[in-house]
Amino acid sequence: MIQILIGVVVALVLLSLFKKNVPGTPPMIGKIPLIGCFYQFATDPLGLVKRSYEAAGDAFTLYLMGFKMTFLVGPEAQSVFFRGTDEELSPKEAYRFVTPVFGPGVVYDSPTEVMYEQLRFVKNGLVLGQLKKAVGIITEETEKFLEEKWGDSGEVDLLTEMNNLTILTASRCLMGKDINSALGKQSNLADLYHELEEGLNPISFFFPNLPLPSFAKRDAARAKVAAIFDSIIKERRKCNEERDDVLQVLMTSKYKDGSQLDDEKIVGLMIGLLFAGQHTSSITSTWTGYYMFNNPEYHDEVLREIQSIHVDEFNGEICFDGLRKMNRLETIVREVLRLHPPLIFLMRKVMEPIQYKDYTIPAGHLVAVSPAVGMRLESVFKNANEFDPKRFDADRAEDKTPFSYIAFGGGKHGCPGENFGILQIKTIWSVLLQKYDLDIGSIPQPDYSSLVAGPKAPCKIRYTKKSKK
Repeated sequence: MIQILIGVVVALVLLSLFKKNVPGTPPMIGKIPLIGCFYQFATDPLGLVKRSYEAAGDAFTLYLMGFKMTFLVGPEAQSVFFRGTDEELSPKEAYRFVTPVFGPGVVYDSPTEVMYEQLRFVKNGLVLGQLKKAVGIITEETEKFLEEKWGDSGEVDLLTEMNNLTILTASRCLMGKDINSALGKQSNLADLYHELEEGLNPISFFFPNLPLPSFAKRDAARAKVAAIFDSIIKERRKCNEERDDVLQVLMTSKYKDGSQLDDEKIVGLMIGLLFAGQHTSSITSTWTGYYMFNNPEYHDEVLREIQSIHVDEFNGEICFDGLRKMNRLETIVREVLRLHPPLIFLMRKVMEPIQYKDYTIPAGHLVAVSPAVGMRLESVFKNANEFDPKRFDADRAEDKTPFSYIAFGGGKHGCPGENFGILQIKTIWSVLLQKYDLDIGSIPQPDYSSLVAGPKAPCKIRYTKKSKK
């Protein structure tokens, strides 16, 4: 009798957890009681969103083991997402799952007013003066890396190399030469950041602290990175010597009440800043190479830009003003980001009910946009699945519809590192194309098993050093 009673209670609980779609809310996807479409989301999140959009339109809700996640697809729907206030749509509440990576009390794990002050500190470190100085640093580190690691000829995995190179150049820009001395010759920072990245997957959206091997590796990697960065901060304070880099900006920044960031928060912001830039730049750099070499028209155009701008106009120097003039290389990078945005979902938590068309999205839902789906809509981009950098040229400007191009987010929460990331990629490829002839195979398939989506391994290429003329 007791077993029957327990069974009835459990059945009633399960039934109460799975609620039917409420009239006036977006259509619900996921009909299996309790589970909904969680399995599909965990194994093929982007495919699930694409199929749901085709079946239900530009607003729909995924039922995911008790969570309700409403997607808005297309510029009109996405404008609701990006224009919502923090009181309506909270990024802080949606992104708490990154706390194991960034650390406690940093950005999304801090009160709203503190979060915005911390983001202001970061933006202050990425001003124009820092960007101009970064070009020389990235050029120097790229040339040194290629000379020491590549030599005259050989075969490498392009994604692995771009991981190593982008984290090397970004960390040097952020922390100066201190990072080189702290790491020594045997740098494993790229490997540690890869383990951090692997710890952010669809499951981490909802259960970031499950006892999973990937989460254990994430936490161990975070502790090692934090120790490296903390040692740099302590050494700099000991020497009492000011530097001109982003770390110094954070070390001297003050909140409105006059208090300063403690070292633990500085470490967390540095981890988060480098994480946000490294995975985006390394993945996009890799895709850029594949698409450029598989489309000779654009590859040749970039080579002509290098000759006319870097070589002829600036006497062989790769500089900030020259890179800004390299329009075709920039449109290639932006088109790569349209086809393969590293972050396939952006999210907020609904704090107050919001309206879209005839739908009301209730408080408590997660609301999301998908750059990977939204930027491949035929209604927005002509031949949306084709690689066409010219769509960004002034005579076409297909990205000018508000909230149609969302590779870097949008609104007040747009990515503060957009200019640095594109500048970094353009600098690396400007160096690489001048020094080496590359044999790059066909474009690989994307890997959507992680929230940070890159090309499927392996990404093998062959290289030969160009002869000096």
